[in-house]
Amino acid sequence: MSCTLGPDYQRPATLAKGDSDPASASYRGAASQNPNPSTVPSVQLDWWRAYNDPLLDQWVGHLLAENLDLRSAAERIVQARERVVIAGGERWPSVGLGVDGGRSFAPDFIQPSERSYQSNINVGLGISWQADLFGKIRRSVEAAQYQSLANEADYLALQHTLVAELVRLRASVAVFQRELAVQTDIVDSRQRTLDTVGRRYQLGVKNTSALSVYTAEENVASAQAQLVVLNRQLTENLLVLDTLLNQRPGTLQEIATAFPLLPHSGAVTVDIPAALLDQRPDIRGNEFRLMATNAQVGVAMADLFPDLTLSINGGFASDQWGGLFDNNNALGSLTGQITTRLFEGGRLRAQIRLRESELREQAAQYAKLVLNALAEVETALVQEHYLAEQVVLLQRGTSAARKAEALAEQRYQQGISPLLVLLEAQRRRQNSERSLLAAQRASWRARVDLHLALGGDWISKT
Repeated sequence: MSCTLGPDYQRPATLAKGDSDPASASYRGAASQNPNPSTVPSVQLDWWRAYNDPLLDQWVGHLLAENLDLRSAAERIVQARERVVIAGGERWPSVGLGVDGGRSFAPDFIQPSERSYQSNINVGLGISWQADLFGKIRRSVEAAQYQSLANEADYLALQHTLVAELVRLRASVAVFQRELAVQTDIVDSRQRTLDTVGRRYQLGVKNTSALSVYTAEENVASAQAQLVVLNRQLTENLLVLDTLLNQRPGTLQEIATAFPLLPHSGAVTVDIPAALLDQRPDIRGNEFRLMATNAQVGVAMADLFPDLTLSINGGFASDQWGGLFDNNNALGSLTGQITTRLFEGGRLRAQIRLRESELREQAAQYAKLVLNALAEVETALVQEHYLAEQVVLLQRGTSAARKAEALAEQRYQQGISPLLVLLEAQRRRQNSERSLLAAQRASWRARVDLHLALGGDWISKT
């Protein structure tokens, strides 16, 4: 008979007093996206496939196979599993086999001129087993198992983080490429203006001066400088991609395949908030550590009680090999030992209080992590909602700015409008294009943040 000391694990409360049950709550930013309660949600681990980009699929496959951070995390899983085996080995008897022999000589006191010789051969088998009367070993194994599960959850969390970074970079590169195309068009437009101003100045057209030429030249140089900045930023993104994929920096020179500038709607299904507790790998990992700490309380409590060790030893002893294993050469013993600590200066009870304090700390951290996770989902949903509205308005404004620039250029060519009106229209068009692309880039960041906050994605299945 034996018992297991220590508290049984119970998931801690994650909401303040007076708050509603998270299982019945919903995200304010996604009321219309929540699946029907009669359906059963399942986890979608390959959420990036919803964007139907073969190049992204190829990159993710390379990332999962080659990324060095993932390799390190995988080795930590191996180490944690071996610690489980080591801890579990304490439940089994320890068996040892020993063979020793020797030959000694000494003066013969009966015949002083002679020596006496003696041989000694021993073969012994020993078995020792510690009875787990109070569950110390079981709790140790339990703690090691939960720590191993936590490491596996950490691996998944790292995997999701790296995949999310890869998707973010894929979208960022696509936006940079579009921004380069827009900026090249702006440079061409300003160059045409400079050529026109130069010709009119050489012809001595009224209201055209050297100041107009210099202003137009500055306008072109400013646009070209921005083009250089965009090329640098695109190259830096490609270098980060190389590092993420564990390949020589500079491998990716350009990306020819297209990628949507905006994440399409309907690619993410949001489940009820309580589902995050089992969906997000970082929350699962934190809870597994909480469960391991809970088991360590039992280990500390078991240290207060006696340990029972049973030992069986048997073997054969003789002065020669012949007949060593005869029955009359057999020897053996069976012993039991109970040890207990009578005085430790309060160390054992302090160890229990320490483990209990660690358990309360872990519970508070777990509750905070869950609260932050809910806030992250809400924030990403709110960002998606308002960025979608912002993009629509910026698209409308950009379209108007392009038309205004074209009209201003036409009127300047005809000598109807002054140069400053054209330059102002070009400036407004460039600012509008930048704002639109920045909003598109932010939309992808919000979408990736939502995937991270959800721990991937949900698919509702009936």
